[in-house]
Amino acid sequence: MVLLWALYQCFWNIGGPNITGDEDIYLRAGWQYVHGDFSFNREHPPTAKYLFGLAQLVAGQGPIGPRVLVALLTFGVGVALYWWLRREIGYWGALLAAALWWLTPRGGAGPRVDRLALLDPVMTAFAVLAVATAWVWMRGDRWWLAPVSGALMALSVTSKVSTVVLLPVFLLLPVLFRAWRRLLVGGAMWAAAFGLVFVVSYVPMGIRSAIRYMIEFQEGQNTTGHPITIGGTVYRFAPWWANLHFMEAGTGVLLLVVLAVGVVAALAIRADRLVAYVGIALALLVGFYVVVAKIALPTYYSAWMPFLLVLAAIGLARLPRVPVRRAVPVATALSLVLVVSLVVPSVRLSQDIARQHPTGIALLGDYLEEQHVPDGKILFVSATPGLFVPYVAERGTTRADQGPYVAIVVGNDRRFPPSGAVTQLFDSERSRFSVAEVGGLQVWLPKDGRVVLQSGALTVQG
Repeated sequence: MVLLWALYQCFWNIGGPNITGDEDIYLRAGWQYVHGDFSFNREHPPTAKYLFGLAQLVAGQGPIGPRVLVALLTFGVGVALYWWLRREIGYWGALLAAALWWLTPRGGAGPRVDRLALLDPVMTAFAVLAVATAWVWMRGDRWWLAPVSGALMALSVTSKVSTVVLLPVFLLLPVLFRAWRRLLVGGAMWAAAFGLVFVVSYVPMGIRSAIRYMIEFQEGQNTTGHPITIGGTVYRFAPWWANLHFMEAGTGVLLLVVLAVGVVAALAIRADRLVAYVGIALALLVGFYVVVAKIALPTYYSAWMPFLLVLAAIGLARLPRVPVRRAVPVATALSLVLVVSLVVPSVRLSQDIARQHPTGIALLGDYLEEQHVPDGKILFVSATPGLFVPYVAERGTTRADQGPYVAIVVGNDRRFPPSGAVTQLFDSERSRFSVAEVGGLQVWLPKDGRVVLQSGALTVQG
């Protein structure tokens, strides 16, 4: 039952959501990379984009192949969590960890960020696989898992660099297990595999130039800021609590309450080395995104969610074993109630997945075709290129001096109010336009000509 539901959450209606602006960037970059052009989107590492390019070679250009790839990684992480934790917390605890990962919401870019071809879910998936593999290597005698873990971690860091903050966790393992010989031998293999995969990933882009550009770009963003809207207020530099706010918005209060109880139980009942290992990984990521990073986006919190879910699953699995005999029945009942309550957000997530369909800008092309609008430039107002480029490509622009225009589309981005030229045009020549709402966007079509810029003013020219 859980497995079938997991397959549904990961793969069903995978083509339903609109293509997001960031998704389009990574899709185009991946397509260019596999065709030998590495000049685009050098501000992020290349591995996830290589994978998106390869997926498009198999499934055709567009989002479907890369989204399926991300869904496969997401499903695989759940399998890995079960494989990792069954020995540590038993069958039901391991199944709970996998189910929490597979079934619960992680919104921010639709109902689940890991149903889109973005860098974050690829980075996160490889990081979780690396952390789990390193633990199993240290727990047993399979030496070859050390280089596998190192390679997986390199794939994570070269998909998006944020998970580099997890590197101290791997140094912690020999301390937890007091396995100094394994640190010397296995640690060397881990580091060698990490370095090899890192270098191979970057060689096609030019290692020095690509890393230098990435660092300069990210430092520039930290200096100049990245506008983000929270609760109707536009922030140039995100407040420290922004990613926590996005986590609450993307997961819901009920899930967070359950996770909080699970984390407290994990720390209070038996804070063993597994709890320390997962907890420090969680703390490093939360600390980076909340304290260090000056940029916040609605998807960033997803990087720490698997470790939060695992830590909570450990606590909920151990709650019935609370070391107070009289409290055992109450603790067991509480654990069951909390776990069962999560069916509610998971069912809602399933409903949201089923309902996803093209909206907004995705409907514009059909509308323009129905209205027999000729090919030509479209001026977008109160919108960013990330909104329209995936659907109209070079036909769209936000600049008034690149006309003539066959249509003006007004979006809902409050960060970019209409210019005076656009406002004046709408006020003075309203009768020369037909206006319709298409998917929440206002579409202004000139009735008898095209919109041009003359002497600093926009006008309809027949």
